[in-house]
Amino acid sequence: MKHLSILVCALFLAVLSAWADGRETLCFKGKMGGRINVIIAFEYHIDNEEPPAGYIYYPNAKNPAPILIVGNYFPEEDHFVFNEYQSDGTISGTMHFKVDGFEYAEGPSIVEGEWTNPKTGKSLTLKDMPSYNYYHGLSYTPDWFHSALTPADPAHIGKRYSYKQWHSGMGDYMGGHVSFRGAGKDKVHWEICNAPSNIAEGKSAPGRPAVLNGSYFKYDNVNECGYGFECLLYDKFLKIKSTTDYNTFNCFGAFTTFEGIYIKVEE
Repeated sequence: MKHLSILVCALFLAVLSAWADGRETLCFKGKMGGRINVIIAFEYHIDNEEPPAGYIYYPNAKNPAPILIVGNYFPEEDHFVFNEYQSDGTISGTMHFKVDGFEYAEGPSIVEGEWTNPKTGKSLTLKDMPSYNYYHGLSYTPDWFHSALTPADPAHIGKRYSYKQWHSGMGDYMGGHVSFRGAGKDKVHWEICNAPSNIAEGKSAPGRPAVLNGSYFKYDNVNECGYGFECLLYDKFLKIKSTTDYNTFNCFGAFTTFEGIYIKVEE
């Protein structure tokens, strides 16, 4: 009876913790395309204040290891969209799927979706994938799962972040990078080049580094067009979002911006 009470308390505390930070964890297991065993585990923010992030795991791969996924959440439809990132920032897969059945005792499931190889265009279905290790309203993740939404330590952010996506028109990978160098306590100089097709590039002004507020900073008036952006840093990646409207994109090629997910490639 004592052990049961301890288990109930632990579950209650876990639920309170999830509610407190607004994050939920989902974990699904099934066969991609009806034949490839896969586990998809990730966290998302119920108010959509952070990008959903986690891992996709292929247990029957030659050297199985969790692969980072980061994407977007569309709460109106309980729809998720993810990119699958290799350690060098290369996008090796894209996927989208709908989750349903949150009210079921056995937990929600992926009811329909698709994984696509961006280079070959080959697609595999994602459907009828039930929750994995679901108990009393919580998804318990495998041992290899570690939160991908851990905020970066402002004293130890990465030196370089990058991503590369396949551009079918160019027949090659294109992408962008972000570089940082220290400028004093909680201050960094930055340099960004984003070229998914056209180019947006810039750097912090002399004597005006970015000022970190924990794992976040905002930077205004990047150029003569008045472009501004915000950056949210995590242990494994960063997310950049524009804070000014499309009229400030004129200084970049064909309205390209700094926006995107960049994977940490150098400590």
